[in-house]
Order: sequence, then structure tokens, then C-alpha cells
Amino acid sequence: MANDMWRTPKPVFEYYNSRYDFVYDVAASDENHLCEKYITEDDNFLTEDLNGYDIESGSYVWCNPPYSNPLPFVQKCITESINNGIGTVMLLNHDMSVEWSSLLVTIGCRIEVFIASGSKQDKDYCNGRMAFLDGDGNPMSGNNKGQFTAIIPPFVDVHRDADTSYVPLSRVMECGQRMIDESTPRELTKQTENYNLAA
Repeated sequence: MANDMWRTPKPVFEYYNSRYDFVYDVAASDENHLCEKYITEDDNFLTEDLNGYDIESGSYVWCNPPYSNPLPFVQKCITESINNGIGTVMLLNHDMSVEWSSLLVTIGCRIEVFIASGSKQDKDYCNGRMAFLDGDGNPMSGNNKGQFTAIIPPFVDVHRDADTSYVPLSRVMECGQRMIDESTPRELTKQTENYNLAA
């Protein structure tokens, strides 16, 4: 599927990277990786134990899986959390009618659903659909679905339901872009955490 190769907008990645300090991009290619260390389709994250990549327990990885079949990636990220204590932030389509969503809502992860900001009558209205990037890094139109992030912590509690919150995508983009512009993402972490995204 064409959308299997859609790239995450850099501001979205930087916003989450400032909070979780990703050590690997686990569903990447040589052209579109967002971390210095990354796992390609040929390396096959689904069959590799992340302990073999010298990833310490308590660390986080980034995962924007192929949208044609995210289920095995969700299952693998949950397994890595339970067995190896490796957390994941996953970027997924907001579709709660599928099996992989039901897996996420029944474990102690955090789900952040991207929403629109303002009203369509407002000049600064922004919908909650992400403009993914094409192979050249240009924003693409035509995304007809919303997205959410699933934040699976290390050693996730499988006996607790997920916590869900709603985040204006425009504010995530603004925070992430500010980090890129100022080129000091780690210094802005506390500011971002204190920024009331739900307001």
C-alpha cells in the first residue's frame, strides 16, 4: 500500500522525542529514518529481539508501522515491553474497530488522540488529520483518517486499561516545530510537559 511508506512529520516526532528520548526507529528505511539508529524492513523488527540491539531496559523506541498491517507491530511492541522492558511510542490510525486497537486499550498504555482545534468558522481552524510526508519530504494531502499515539511503557501493566486523552494536533506541531527551530529539543522538554495541550 502507498501509505505504508508515509513519513511522520518531523514536528510530531520531535514533540514525542523530547519526552521519551528515542534510541531507535524500529519501522524505518534508509531514506526515512528519524533516529540515528534504526531497523529496516530487511532487518525485520518483527523477528528480532531488541536485546540484541543493546537497547537498555527502560528505554523507548519510535514506531510508525506500515498501515496495511499494523497488528504484528503492535503485538511485537507489547511483547518487547513485557519481556525486555523496552517502551514504544507508536503512531497509528485512529480506528477502534480493529484487533490491534482492542489490544492497546486493554493494557496500561497511554493513548493520545489527535483532534481538531477551534471551529471551522475560525480563521485559525486546524483539523486533526496529519499531513504525512512523501518520499521527498513534502506534505501530502488526502489523509482521510485521524491518528493517535499509543505510548506503551516499559514493563506495561497488562491488568490495567489504557488511559486516553485528546490532544490538538496543531499544538503538538507547534511545540515540535519550536524545538526544531530552536535546535535544543532536550532543553525544551520541561516546557513541553508543562504546556497544557488539552486546553
